[in-house]
Amino acid sequence: MASVFWFSKLKAGAEAQAYERWVQQTDYRLAQGIACILHYRVHRIAGLVDGGGRPPFDYIEVLEVTDIDEYRSAMRDHPAIRQIVAEIGEFIVGAGSAWGEPIAPLGKERRMD
Repeated sequence: MASVFWFSKLKAGAEAQAYERWVQQTDYRLAQGIACILHYRVHRIAGLVDGGGRPPFDYIEVLEVTDIDEYRSAMRDHPAIRQIVAEIGEFIVGAGSAWGEPIAPLGKERRMD
């Protein structure tokens, strides 16, 4: 399992309410049909934890995926992701992405038999 993080900013002139409605009505529905995505949520960034300054992005998408290579393959080939990519550009510009593997709590490690 891997976690994927997408960081994004609203495009100039795009409305947050319209983007968030699209996420709720379209993005979540399409993502549910992609087998390698186990969990997916978009978070509106409200501010920095220390309270100072402005965050460098407006939203973060957090995905739990079965495998990073399976997700990359879906990014290239899955029709739902092609639709998401075609539509999301109306609202946001990418500010970066990253992926990682969760660190399990002690006693909860996966067995590697």
